[in-house]
Amino acid sequence: MKDIVRLKSYPNGIRIVIAEDALFGDVLAEVSEKFKDSERFFGKAKLAVTFEGRKNTQEEEDAILDTIRQESSVNIVCVVEKEKEESFERPLARLEEMAQGDFAQFYRGSLSGKKILETEQSLIVLGDVQKGSCVVSKKDIIVLGTLSGSAYAGVDGNTHFIAALHMEPESVRIGEHRGKYKSKGLFGKSKKDKPQIAYLKENEICFEDLDLTEELLQNL
Repeated sequence: MKDIVRLKSYPNGIRIVIAEDALFGDVLAEVSEKFKDSERFFGKAKLAVTFEGRKNTQEEEDAILDTIRQESSVNIVCVVEKEKEESFERPLARLEEMAQGDFAQFYRGSLSGKKILETEQSLIVLGDVQKGSCVVSKKDIIVLGTLSGSAYAGVDGNTHFIAALHMEPESVRIGEHRGKYKSKGLFGKSKKDKPQIAYLKENEICFEDLDLTEELLQNL
């Protein structure tokens, strides 16, 4: 019998291939089984997820992601369209190069409690910035995880940015300007999991969806 769900890995991500004619109840059951069986293989990996095959509604995608979180320790950092898989891989490879140089400070892991991380370079966090914790950079900040704590970029007074795979900060500040993040989109709907960037526009901090590309990292 042909599998309803197949898992295919790619660098820093996993592609979930779903039979186009599959019933959603069957899809959820097989996703649950496959990730439960693969718990030891994936461990606590931080992965991007790509869907292929069956056209799922937003509610169905959310249910699949919730099932993965319930049945495994995988940390889903974002959902990536199949056509953009390479644009997600290249920045992570670029990060590894930057970590070997003096372009930015590279922090591996998550910040929690009341921990404060401060640097005069651009800052790249490969993990989460949890509530109560804070990251401060003289230049730019990129969080390859969830930013739910505080972030302060542009301490040198120049125009810089803050980017995160999941943006839900307690507070953000760029230079002398403070911004307030709205976690809901139009009609009160929650914003879809996708990278976002905070930047200054006419002396106000704006938040926009972001394609995490190599060009962004090269501007650090």
